[in-house]
Amino acid sequence: MDAIPVGFVMARTDFGDFGRAEPVAILDTIGVDPDYSHHGVGHALLSQLFVNLEGLRVERVETIVARENFGLLGFLYDIGFEPSPRLAFVKRVA
Repeated sequence: MDAIPVGFVMARTDFGDFGRAEPVAILDTIGVDPDYSHHGVGHALLSQLFVNLEGLRVERVETIVARENFGLLGFLYDIGFEPSPRLAFVKRVA
């Protein structure tokens, strides 16, 4: 935007049998310059990501969000994500 980068997205998919991509991608990170928030940058980044993943025959995208990160949760709901039927658990051992 304005000839400068104002956002980024990182996602990954693993290669399965015979070099084919698995049907699931993991959205690792999305970031938008705060000066450009609410300008459609995040939506544009994810829209292009979804087009690219569809070309790889990826069927779904998963991510993890802290339950108190209401801004990111609202954004993900707005872009079409929904809660997973799985719960994540953590146990510290050290």
